[in-house]
Amino acid sequence: MYTLGIDIGTTNIKSVLFKPGAILAAQAIREYKTEFPHPSWAQQKADDWWDAVVVTVRKVLAESGIDSAEVAAVAISCQAPTMLPVDNTGRPLGDALIWMDRRSDAQCERLVEKLGARRIFDISGNRMDPFYVLGKLLWFKENKPELYAKTFKVLSPNSYVNLKLTGEYSLDPVHASLTQAYDVRSNRWSDEILAAADISRNLFPPVTEGHVPIGTVSASAAASTGLKVGTPVLTGTVDGAAAALEAGVVGSGTAVEMTGTSSVLLMSSASPMTSMNLTYMYSAAPGRHLLLGAMSSTGAALKWFRDTLYADKSPDAYALMDAEIAKNANHPTNMVFLPYLAGERAPIWDSDARGTFVGLTLSTDRSQVMRSIMEGSAFALRDNVEEAARAGNRLDRIRTVGGQANSEVWLKIKASVLDREIDVVDASLGAPGGLAYLLGAYTGEFMSIEEASLACLRIKRSVEPVKEWVGQYGDIFGLYKSIYSHLKSDFAALAKIA
Repeated sequence: MYTLGIDIGTTNIKSVLFKPGAILAAQAIREYKTEFPHPSWAQQKADDWWDAVVVTVRKVLAESGIDSAEVAAVAISCQAPTMLPVDNTGRPLGDALIWMDRRSDAQCERLVEKLGARRIFDISGNRMDPFYVLGKLLWFKENKPELYAKTFKVLSPNSYVNLKLTGEYSLDPVHASLTQAYDVRSNRWSDEILAAADISRNLFPPVTEGHVPIGTVSASAAASTGLKVGTPVLTGTVDGAAAALEAGVVGSGTAVEMTGTSSVLLMSSASPMTSMNLTYMYSAAPGRHLLLGAMSSTGAALKWFRDTLYADKSPDAYALMDAEIAKNANHPTNMVFLPYLAGERAPIWDSDARGTFVGLTLSTDRSQVMRSIMEGSAFALRDNVEEAARAGNRLDRIRTVGGQANSEVWLKIKASVLDREIDVVDASLGAPGGLAYLLGAYTGEFMSIEEASLACLRIKRSVEPVKEWVGQYGDIFGLYKSIYSHLKSDFAALAKIA
């Protein structure tokens, strides 16, 4: 018996076939584009997700050599919060506005004026912000009224692929808690927020737990993907919630840091713990809760450098970049990079913030610039760790998952900036690893999602701070905070000019 996990990330689709015990059997990855038509806008084509799913699922089935009838179930995780409107045939009514998109500042401000910032926070668990689905939906309603009038449902990326696989509309609780239209303490849609926004609750699909099947693979989807007709498809979850499961973050006192396109610090609790400067969402483990420090473009900043300024764009480019840093920039740079290429989420929540290098000199070389990008993401992580501490979240251990966990130099920088050990999860797959636990709970291999998460957790090693770097990074972190505070008004002025 096998199971299939599919993660719809910001830069690629990853399909992973699992043997029992959440053991990797085969995987395939396919990239797609994000479009940035204006500053702070970020959108993707939903059918790029589906095309990538088709290619990668067919590839893992072919490489594994198994009969598709051996796949017991499918589960999908994805980037969030992303807003995709579809008509009553399930056809997208334009591009999806992804989590990185921050075009809806004005709509968010008007809703705050109507309901009050504190009231929205008390209901949704989060401060009103363009990051969440509601602001994006309000922008769409105001700026695309002819398309809004045709909107039948508002979907997340995994909802869309679930629809393509099964013909059924679905939404998991974690995604619901990131719409900002959901009463997270009462576990239902908020009539108060929806009325103030003049949005119908019927635009959102029914909410079912992530490990519950919402339908089965249809004949048309089977013909496209190679999956067997009738294969169960689970509701799925948010990529960050799945990554938390993979890292065993189902109890209190432990956090996981996940860096892909963005970085997210996820901390588990038994009851809702909220902060105006952090993000709250449900856990993929029913009855648990997560507090997040969500950063916008940490990994994306390094990808920007690779795509724009690095000579090699091959799959090996990141390893080559690491080797160059280790050889030519093997100590702190004495530079400050603000990793705000798409504005920033936690803890500053500033759509106007921009990527900034401070400290460039005529002796600065390429390796130092690349290292400073890694340092900037580590400073952003520390900023969120300190914010979580102020909110009362005690962290005993920090674990790491995601593609950046393969970068030794980046891990050493993070450990030194935080001045604490970082545990590297063995065979880290990020979100797909967590999906394996949802699937294992569904198939009965494990009694619960929590049991699967803890039973399968393997720590490969711990990365210790480099003592010689700790003090210097402490000083530079102070400058990191100071530079942003000094530039905040300039960023706003620049945004007005743009």
